[in-house]
Amino acid sequence: MNKTKKMQWMQVRWILLSCVPLFFFFRGIHLILTGGGWIVTTDQPIHWILLFLEIAIAIFAACGCFYVWYQESYVLNKKFFRNSMFIKTIIIAILFTFVIHFIRVGFWIKNSVL
Repeated sequence: MNKTKKMQWMQVRWILLSCVPLFFFFRGIHLILTGGGWIVTTDQPIHWILLFLEIAIAIFAACGCFYVWYQESYVLNKKFFRNSMFIKTIIIAILFTFVIHFIRVGFWIKNSVL
């Protein structure tokens, strides 16, 4: 029974991990659809580049999480996926999404205060 719960947790972990980049993806799409928010008032192309980069990396990470979840639910030998370079790439993509988002928030705070 303990092994079954561990396998189920491994599968649920990837679904939960995919929620992080999905949030940044939907937030970025919302900013684009509403006109960019504060980005429009500053008229700086670097902010748009950061926004589109954040969206692209976030959707890659979310799709990667769903792919690994799908593969782990049907593959019995899970050692292949644990040591894979693809999983490390997904984790790095999620971290880059956070970094780009915090850079964008820093620009937003800087432009809001001044």
